Amino acid sequence: MVRAYVEISPGICWMMQHLTGSSEGGVGMKKLVVGRIILVLCTLGSSTYGLGEPVPAPQGEVRIVDTSSYNFISVVFNAFEHLLEFEDGMLVPRLATSWRWLDDRTFEVTLRQGVKFHNGEVFDAEIVKLNWDENVRLEQPFMAGQMLNFKPGSRLEIVDPYTVRFLFPEPDGAALYKISTMHMGNRQFYAEHGWGEKHW
Repeated sequence: MVRAYVEISPGICWMMQHLTGSSEGGVGMKKLVVGRIILVLCTLGSSTYGLGEPVPAPQGEVRIVDTSSYNFISVVFNAFEHLLEFEDGMLVPRLATSWRWLDDRTFEVTLRQGVKFHNGEVFDAEIVKLNWDENVRLEQPFMAGQMLNFKPGSRLEIVDPYTVRFLFPEPDGAALYKISTMHMGNRQFYAEHGWGEKHW
């Protein structure tokens, strides 16, 4: 940092002279300018990496110290996409482009085409089925309670690569909300991490 200051000190002198109008007066302005330049140099000099140098990838793992369910919600809703979501009380498309009730127990969803996960995996009906199966198997915990899990006998049927049908054993007034909370992970997520064991 000292070397950098020495190398640019003629520029600092010129700037102080230019801003104050003389090389002798304007002590207050000189202190202000010098203070700001030192702040900039300290800020830029605080990194051990130079401009354009690659920064090493972070290592280690995330350790959760606050086990509040609200932390889990914040993370997953910012890291995972969903088929549809509620915004201001209205249902809006995400990974689904359209949906319709075929009857009071059958909900059909058309999936968005051309979507890929960060690792290049294609999003399609098989991915939705994988997430459905895991969601039903584990019955994820929710702050609002078990009422947000799908009722026993609920199932998902693949119609074609970009169409799925949710089939419920009886009419379910919360079905759309339940579907909107179903996180879409890819095969790599389930192979390497998944949602853990059912130990809650």
